[in-house]
Parts: sequence; structure tokens; C-alpha cells
Amino acid sequence: MKFNFGRFSCDVEVFENGKDTVLRFFDKSKEQNEAEITNLVIVDSGYGFLCLRVKGRYGLLSGFLDKAVFSSVEMAEAAVDFAEKLFPEIEPVYHHVDCVKQVDYLEYNGEY
Repeated sequence: MKFNFGRFSCDVEVFENGKDTVLRFFDKSKEQNEAEITNLVIVDSGYGFLCLRVKGRYGLLSGFLDKAVFSSVEMAEAAVDFAEKLFPEIEPVYHHVDCVKQVDYLEYNGEY
């Protein structure tokens, strides 16, 4: 599945757990295949996640998007609209999505 906004496009994976759903925005070309998983493995975090929780007839959408990619309010709103359109039967959907800037990360690769 693809998310498109203007000239930007990225892959989207959908993970379901009962009525709840997580959408992962990422670049599939940065994913390592099994043959590439040998010594040093770098796992790309992707561009963000949105989580849709269903509470009765209401939807609660939360999550975070990478501000370096989702650089405008309009682009973040387009991601919210994208998620809502996947589940038109859930209405209304209340949302709170943070656009975040990565400042650091933790890494463990088994080497050190």
C-alpha cells in the first residue's frame, strides 16, 4: 500500500489487532532482506506510526510522524485522512498526531 502527497510517496504497512490498527509509514527499499542479515544490521525506523483504537462507535487516532518527512501541517493531515479512509465505517475519528524530530537513538546489534 502507498501513501502519496504531492511528489512524495512511501510504503504503508497495516497491522491489525482485533478492532485496533497500526499503520507504519516507511521506505520499503531501505528494508533488508533475509540474505542481507548477516553481521551488521541497521534497522530503519521508518517515517512514523499511526494507531487507530476503536472505542464503541468512536475512533481514536494517535501516533507520531517524522517531521523531517511530514514537513507541513497539510502533509500530516493527509496522513490522518489516509488512515481514516481505510476505515470509513468508524466515525467520528478523533485524532492527536505528533510530528517529531529525531534527536538521538539507541542501538544494539549484538556486536558490542
